[in-house]
Amino acid sequence: MGTTAESVAAAVRAGISRVRRLQVPELGHQPASFIARDGLLNSQEWSSAARMAVMGAAALEEVLARLAPALPPVNVEVPVLVGLPEERPGWRAADASRVVAALAAVGGGHLRPRVEPRLTGHASALEVLREAVTRVGRTARCPLVIVGGIDSYHEVQTLTWLRERKQWLEAGARTGFAPGEAAAFVAVMAAPDARRWGLVPHATVRAVATARETRLIHTNDLNLGDGLTAAVNEALAPLKGTGEMVACVHGDLNGERYRSEEWGFVALRLGAVFRDASVIRTPVSNCGEVGAATGALNLVLCAQSWQRRYASGPRALLWGSSEAGLRAAALLERPLSGSGEGAKP
Repeated sequence: MGTTAESVAAAVRAGISRVRRLQVPELGHQPASFIARDGLLNSQEWSSAARMAVMGAAALEEVLARLAPALPPVNVEVPVLVGLPEERPGWRAADASRVVAALAAVGGGHLRPRVEPRLTGHASALEVLREAVTRVGRTARCPLVIVGGIDSYHEVQTLTWLRERKQWLEAGARTGFAPGEAAAFVAVMAAPDARRWGLVPHATVRAVATARETRLIHTNDLNLGDGLTAAVNEALAPLKGTGEMVACVHGDLNGERYRSEEWGFVALRLGAVFRDASVIRTPVSNCGEVGAATGALNLVLCAQSWQRRYASGPRALLWGSSEAGLRAAALLERPLSGSGEGAKP
């Protein structure tokens, strides 16, 4: 799939997939099921925290290595806001300390990561993007915030739990996904600071919003998509009355009926602003279900589509839905596409 933002985006665009049908001997004699693994990690390692620590450190190191030459040679702490999975079998809040320690140890020259984890699942990276937008440019010493997400379902307890809930894509499951793993990070800066340091932005953030859903997945409540509709509607506010359309939608559809229905309600209510609300870009078919890494990976893929000039339009909506109810949406725009400079990150 690739080891850099560019190579991963190119692999996704080319339709290359790491999803395979495999047996997991650690789960006993079970039929082969669809799963997606990072081929560079130890195939015998079934600790999601250990895998997340390695993937996260590698992704963060890539970002810091690209930033370090442009920023002043002064030792500064860089806030790193990272989305992690919600608690589940095989992953508890205490496990996050191992991932945080690995990220904090990444050598970025004079840039020292100050890691702030958020265990809020699928929507977490977009949630921390919203926080980052309010924080960038506050100090001259550190004009940036790094935003990311990390997840891995490759833990025996987690896979057993997914199988019991029939979320794993295998024989007997009407809907489900291929458990995957990923890590991604992006740097967020105010436009004037980016220009000052000679950095070329790959995307502009116009708005980010969050909301809460009370009718949750895996309950008997009727899903009407109210929380996601609220988040998307707020994120789209800058477009109201302008006639501008959203050409691309990046979401976290993964084969589960709940998520498809949820977006369906959003499309029915707000579809007029989209060129085609039925076309959703998702990394699931290439990378498997990557949970809390989904939002950050979508940020990378969206930005790369503009950088490589194969995007279908100058504006994109990104959204995510966490199982515990967090909903988040972000309106992004191709840089210098006419929205104005200002202090937008």
